[in-house]
Amino acid sequence: MTVATAEAKAFDYIIALIYERCRIRLHEGKQNLIRSRLGKRMRHHGIETFEGYCDYLQNEADEEEFTQVVDSLTTNFTNFLREQEHFDFMVNTALPEVVKKGRPFTVWSAACATGEEPYSIAFYLAEHFPLEAGWDWRVMATDISTRALAKGSAGVYPLERAATVPKPWLKKFCQQGIGEWDGQFRIKPHIAARVTFQRINLLAPYSFTRPFDLIFCRNVMIYFDRPTQEQLVNELSRYLVPDGHLLIGHSESLNGLDVAVKCVRPSVYKKK
Repeated sequence: MTVATAEAKAFDYIIALIYERCRIRLHEGKQNLIRSRLGKRMRHHGIETFEGYCDYLQNEADEEEFTQVVDSLTTNFTNFLREQEHFDFMVNTALPEVVKKGRPFTVWSAACATGEEPYSIAFYLAEHFPLEAGWDWRVMATDISTRALAKGSAGVYPLERAATVPKPWLKKFCQQGIGEWDGQFRIKPHIAARVTFQRINLLAPYSFTRPFDLIFCRNVMIYFDRPTQEQLVNELSRYLVPDGHLLIGHSESLNGLDVAVKCVRPSVYKKK
């Protein structure tokens, strides 16, 4: 077997592994990205070649190592208040349709990455449905990456990540670090306490004790094939209250899929 062939088979193995584990398709041409992101695991085990690391995965690795591979190869980029019109829709349209004053309600941030999205949701809810006025709400934040969830749960970010947060909200909902924490900020405890982080693979079995009033699942389905998208949306819809809403990324579409939600505006869907 030539070196080139061995390397190609190693990449094919990783691509198949990630698809099997989380239905994400790593397209051709991602070899440099894969090699770069798995380099830390190779160094950790003292393995010099990519083919050698794949051989280790196939013959010796435990489940924790596979978790590390998924963590390394899943994208966890997000910003605070990204696609702001979704948050406006949440507080002005979606929640008033399904929430009556006094009833607890919950929003799910699926594929929450490092926590910016669920904390953005919490900022909006705290501003428009203040806890001190008697509202009782929670945000469920889930992701497949343990590393991303650890960062989100800590709720500490570089100060430059706050550039998109209005200054009054930054003062109201966050604390700027001093001393060894200079240049960073953290989410204030009364906000962080309303956000629960949990590891979930959206394409594996999971369950919740009660449905959600609104689900954010944005910029996730672009990584899945059409059958997997259909499977995912129908599973998510099971956990929506009647007339609850699903928000997806602006670059995503459910056109042509047999799903249990209907489009009410671009990237906004309502449970049928």
